[in-house]
Amino acid sequence: MPNRVSWLALGIGAYLAFTIALFPASTAYRWFAPPELRLAAISGTVWSGGAALGSIPGLPLRDVRWDLDAWPLVLGRLTGDFEARLADGFVSGRVSASASRVRFADLQASTSLPTLRELLPLNDTRGLVSISLEELELRDAWPVNALGNLRLGQLEVAPLLPTAGAGLIPLGNYEVLFLDSDGQGIRAQLQDTGGPLDASGMLTLSLDRSYSLEGLVRARPDAPSELAQGLAIMTGEPDAEGRRPFALTGSL
Repeated sequence: MPNRVSWLALGIGAYLAFTIALFPASTAYRWFAPPELRLAAISGTVWSGGAALGSIPGLPLRDVRWDLDAWPLVLGRLTGDFEARLADGFVSGRVSASASRVRFADLQASTSLPTLRELLPLNDTRGLVSISLEELELRDAWPVNALGNLRLGQLEVAPLLPTAGAGLIPLGNYEVLFLDSDGQGIRAQLQDTGGPLDASGMLTLSLDRSYSLEGLVRARPDAPSELAQGLAIMTGEPDAEGRRPFALTGSL
């Protein structure tokens, strides 16, 4: 028969489990949330809750929801499912985060490029983007591996050559296929899926935060004349099939 101490320990354990399970999300946010994460109108518990509004640097959120796993916290890791609405889209997935690494699984997102303007150097670029990644790993806030695809639709950019009164030039639609690099950086294949450009290339993001995009491109017969003229000046000499080499490099 259990003795009195055993019953007392059981009661204390049950009380602690009940208290932790119902720990208010608003209190946990005030105590533990990093300063980069802003939430408002928080409800529910730390394990299953939500916020009406939120933001991370450069990206406003709303209707934020999360469901966290308890046991990984014992190992110092935050793991769970999340979803949120963007200004004109959504993002959802599963996340596992430690002090220096963040891993996403089944990451799904859809939005417009102007929504991401504070996160990425997009300038006047417009278009739609949808993401479906089986895996994305960040190390010290830099992507080091990805597996899945990204689609760009109705892409428009500023003229390649400055022209008075010129509007944005349509570039069409593209797919970026991310290849597993085993944590050595981002490797992805780029291919157009219709539009004024016949384009293909390879994108790399290295661990030293440098990037390169190299490939071949040619204007299709129905391409705007401004686009064809810009390509002729800003790319290399065409090969026998009219494809011109291009290369973009730099660091972020």
